[in-house]
Amino acid sequence: MTPRKSRKLANQLTFILKLMPKQLLLLFLALTGYAAVAQNTPADTSFNQVAMHNAVTNYHHYTDRQSRLFNGVEFFGYSPKIEGIPYYLENTWQRGRIVYDGITFDTVQMMYDIVKDRVVILHFNNFFRVSLFSDKVQSFSVMGHQFIRIERDSLRRSPLTTGFYDQLYTGPTSVLSKRSKIIEETVKETLERKFLEQYSYYVFKDGSYHTVRTQKGLLSLLKDHAREVKQHLRKNKIKFRKDKENAIVQAAIHYDSLKH
Repeated sequence: MTPRKSRKLANQLTFILKLMPKQLLLLFLALTGYAAVAQNTPADTSFNQVAMHNAVTNYHHYTDRQSRLFNGVEFFGYSPKIEGIPYYLENTWQRGRIVYDGITFDTVQMMYDIVKDRVVILHFNNFFRVSLFSDKVQSFSVMGHQFIRIERDSLRRSPLTTGFYDQLYTGPTSVLSKRSKIIEETVKETLERKFLEQYSYYVFKDGSYHTVRTQKGLLSLLKDHAREVKQHLRKNKIKFRKDKENAIVQAAIHYDSLKH
């Protein structure tokens, strides 16, 4: 067997092993090892051993990465009787990138549960849903939004609590959003429940983050260029009450353009 054929065999074995459940690995190796010894010449056996070694090495590398990602608890979801959805933007699987336990995984099928502030992914068997351990999620991106995990700093007076934050703007005067929902219950003839959206916004200024709820509060925070920022929003027909998120982001971008 030529080296080229040996590499081809290794690639084929790696592909097979990736698809194979772990419990069948030893049986597979035993059978293929027996076949190699029983049927091949000493030279061919040597090539097969190299191919097998490479395939098994690749297999363990692959399964180690997968086991690191699918390290969480099974997610059972919410009652279908609750009106609305508990996830960010969509109720369907979205492909995204996640940094989990120090490893970056691309094209992961996920949803962001903003009721309990956790990332849910689809298991590789396409059946189980896995809720990842939040403290192991450094960041994730989905549907064009980049989320980072921030740990509450008890030594500083900050409005940010531990959790995931959407990075809306990453300039000097950066902007974060906390996406969340609660389950609102009202009693009429029967108990009615629905997911109620609650978004909070934070602007980084003078070394710390500040909560922004109103246009007055935003302009007060950017007071050294408040007039220019207000004119910019008015010129571009951006109304704070109707489009709060965009107003805050555009104000921060314009403010930084004046400062830098």
